[in-house]
Parts: sequence; C-alpha cells; structure tokens
Amino acid sequence: MHFARLKKILFFGCGIAVAAISAPQFVFAACNFHNINGFVWSRTTGWISLNCNNGGTIDYGLNIDFESGSPTEDVAGYAWSSNLGWLNMQPTGPYPSWGSVPSAGATFYRNEGESPTTTAGVIKGWAKWEALGANGWMAMGPIDIGGTDYGVAIGSDRLFSGWSWNGGDNLDADPEPERGDGWVMWDSVDSGGGASVLAYWFETLYGDIYSGGSIDASFSPPGDRYSATYLIQANGSIDPVTISSHGGSSVPHISESFGGLALPDEANNYRGTLDWLDKAGLIAGRYGTPESALPGGSNIVLNGKVYYYTGDLTISSALTLNKGTGAQKGSGTVVIEGNLNINADILYQSGAVASRIDNLPSVAWIVKGNIVIDETVENVAGVFYSEGSISTGTTGFNETDIPITISGMLIARQINLQRLFADETQEPSEQIIFDGRAIVNPPPGLADISKGLPVLREIRP
Repeated sequence: MHFARLKKILFFGCGIAVAAISAPQFVFAACNFHNINGFVWSRTTGWISLNCNNGGTIDYGLNIDFESGSPTEDVAGYAWSSNLGWLNMQPTGPYPSWGSVPSAGATFYRNEGESPTTTAGVIKGWAKWEALGANGWMAMGPIDIGGTDYGVAIGSDRLFSGWSWNGGDNLDADPEPERGDGWVMWDSVDSGGGASVLAYWFETLYGDIYSGGSIDASFSPPGDRYSATYLIQANGSIDPVTISSHGGSSVPHISESFGGLALPDEANNYRGTLDWLDKAGLIAGRYGTPESALPGGSNIVLNGKVYYYTGDLTISSALTLNKGTGAQKGSGTVVIEGNLNINADILYQSGAVASRIDNLPSVAWIVKGNIVIDETVENVAGVFYSEGSISTGTTGFNETDIPITISGMLIARQINLQRLFADETQEPSEQIIFDGRAIVNPPPGLADISKGLPVLREIRP
C-alpha cells in the first residue's frame, strides 16, 4: 500500500501533532502560486521581494520544483526591488568566472542522503540584476571565505540562510569600490524578513500518529510546527526529515518497528490492536433499533441512536450536529455498508453543554467501503473509520486547493492526504484535531475505544 503523501497509515490523528528592520507590508494583489516566499535584505538596495503575494500588480516570484526527486533543480523566476527592479534567477550567459561558482543560472542542489523531496540543500550559480547590465551578476554560491561557504542554503525546516554577493564587474580584492549591490542576506531569522519555502504539510493536534508500515511525507512542517503533538509509532521507518513530534525526536515520542498493528475488521470480529468496534451489536440492535437514515434537515440531534445504511451514503449539503437538550443524547453512530461520500461540511454545534456530558455531540462514521472527501470541503467532524481508504480530495493544484480541518480521528487501512494547499500563512493543508469527544461521550459501539489508546504519564523518579 503506497501513496504519494503518506504511506500505510492505519490509525491517524488521535488528537490523535545587519540592522533589525521590519519587512515592508504592501496591499495584496492576486498572483499565481510561487513556492518561495518572503523578503531578503540588502544594506545597499533595501528589501527585495521574492513573491507577488507581497503586493504589486504583476505576477512574479521564485519557484523550485522540490517534488521532482532530482538532485538538482533550477531556481526559476524573478525577484523584485523597488530600487533596482528585476533580479533574474536564470539570466542569459556567458556567465562570469569567479571562485567555484558554477557557470549557470541559480540552481538548487539537494543534500545527499535526505528524502527525495527534502528542501535541505544549497543554491549555486548566478542571478542577475537586469538594470545593472554587466555589473548585475549576483553569486548565489558557493562563496568560500576562509574555508566556510557563506552562500545561500535551505534547511529541511524550509527556511533559507546565508548570503548572495553582487560586486559588479570588479570581482576582486583590490581597494577599488565594487560596482554592484553588495551582500544580500537570505536568512529567515536574523534579517527580520528572510526567505522560506511554501509547501503543503499535515498536522495532528493534541494526539498521536500510528502506522502499520512506514511514515513519510513530501514536506516537513514549518520550523515551529510538528506532525504530531505527542507520539508517533510505526511498524517500519519514520522519515526524520519530514515527520516530527512536539515531544521530541527519541523514544517515547518517536518509536519505529514497534510491532504489528491490526485494524478492526470483519476478519478479526472488529477487535483490533487499538480498539474494539461492536459493529455486530450496532446492526443487531444492542444499542437500540437502528434507524434507516439520518434525521432530515441541516441541523440535527443524533439522540444516541444508530443509523444503518445498506449501500452508499452521500452528504451533499452542510450538516451541523447539535447538542442534546434535557435527556437527549448528542452522540450517534452511522454504519455504512458501502462508501461514504462527503461533498459538504460536517460540523459540531459550538459551545459547551449545560449540565449533562451526554448532551455533547459526538459521531462515529463506520464505513465498510471507502471514505471520499470532496476537494471543496473545509471542515468535517467525527471518528472516521474505513475498512478501505480515506481520501481528503484535491483539485491537483496549489493555487486552487483549500485547507481542511478534521475534528476527531481517522482510522483506515490507507489514508490519502491529498491536499496541495500552501500559502504565506504556512498553515497545514490537512489539520486533524483530537477534541476528546470519542472519549468523554463515546458514540454507540465505541465505548472500548479509550482503552486502546496509549497514555503517556509523567511519574516521579
């Protein structure tokens, strides 16, 4: 079972993850997606914009195809300075001969031994200020000074560091003044601005990730975010470049080859490694006579019932699961023998319950087939269990994909995290938030679920 974004996930998301100057702010103008973002700083020129989402009326920006898997990739496009104009990352040669800078346009060299889509590497070659003509050549790297390369680099955390140098046509150490822009700082921390990579990533908040195989992803979270809040377990390898736990990078927060993980299914009477699903009891009426369909309307109370569909179920309009009142229970379980197609948002009613915890809305979707979420959906809620796969949907393009928030859990033989959303906010394309409802007010047939979840406790030495 292999898929592009995440491999062999069986149980996912248990909450279940120079001078100090402020960068300039411009009025936003619509532009195409470019995956390098931010401002870099020149003490001569000032701020240099790398992406048209920083403002303006012309589509421009820098792009590196990190997903190609190639060890080298061109840095494509233009940056913009209000003082010097366009900085071309692929200027026409012939190129200068200086140091060990390759005679080529700006090129990303991926670090050896990293994942094939890692952003970790260096940029070598030349860019050019078009307005300066022969004095416009900018060395991106390597820039060797005393055995240290001060050229531009990118980390696995997607942040740039280092410097580029534009000395005009006087690229030597004599006392004659240089005729270019000088040093440009690309560092994303020290400059107060800096460059970073915009890339899709996933996040589980307040919980864990479990996998019956290996876990990896195309891109890592931003520097201050993590794949999971607490625990990551895999019966295989965990890619340290792209998968991270807020708790730390060693046991007990990261655990590889921990053993087999059985998904509850028909073959094992729905008794898996982590939990027991009483599907037979749900269908047989152990929790009350099953209803043949959900209540009508866009705002419903599940009232502690079981809803049983012998075929497919499609959610075609927005659905809000309301709190119960009085003796009404807010929980419910939907059993589907076919596929579940989610084409509209599914939300819990906001706000706290008045007095009874069983008024809290809490839903489980138990699906024999696949769960397919449409690319237009922004929010879904519940424990989503599939004996097949769960797919989050995509338009196939960064520019048109939107992020999705999943309140609850995903449990499936295969989880396809497909969203390609990425923008300057650095928010995740898929965010799975464990809200605890399945524990404090479990839906019918899922009362055993809390027993299977590992608990990390701090104890006295």
